[in-house]
This record gives sequence, structure tokens and C-alpha cells, in this order.
Amino acid sequence: MNGKRSKGNSWANRLPAFVAGLLLGGLAGAAAMLLLAPRSGEKTRSEIQKQGEKLRHQAAESMDDVVTGAGDKAHQFTDSVQDEVDDLHQRAQELFA
Repeated sequence: MNGKRSKGNSWANRLPAFVAGLLLGGLAGAAAMLLLAPRSGEKTRSEIQKQGEKLRHQAAESMDDVVTGAGDKAHQFTDSVQDEVDDLHQRAQELFA
């Protein structure tokens, strides 16, 4: 295996863990903020709802980025495979011509 493919696979394997860590860190931070903030129950519930909506939005954006990145990598891979197939086809034509 060449270095490029190994590096690409390593990045692709670590990205979901990074996104999960990012989301868990955000949740932990939000929970700590809510527990340590001196507010009434009604204000705290309102803040929890707002933070939940914000985290859902961030998670959706993160997943969109992951899906887009994976699609881009897939297109790059298929393009490189197509280039290799075209090159092999050209060599075969030259060999048998």
C-alpha cells in the first residue's frame, strides 16, 4: 500500500470519532453550564431547550460536512480508478495494435 492511501484511510477512520467527541464535549459543557448557573427552574428549562436546539443544528451541520467530505473522497477515488483503467486500456491497445 502506498503512503497516500494509508493516510487517507487513517483520516477517514478518525473523523467519526472526532465528530462524536466534539458532540459529547459540547453536551458536557452545556450540562456543566446549566448545573452551575444560578437560575430559576423555568429559565433553566428554557436554556436547556435552546441549547438542545443549538446542538441539534451543530450536529446536523457536522454530519453534512462528514457526508460531503466522504462523497468528495469517493469521487476522487473513482476518478483515480477511472484514470488507471483508461491508462491500462491505452497500454493494451498499444500492445495489441
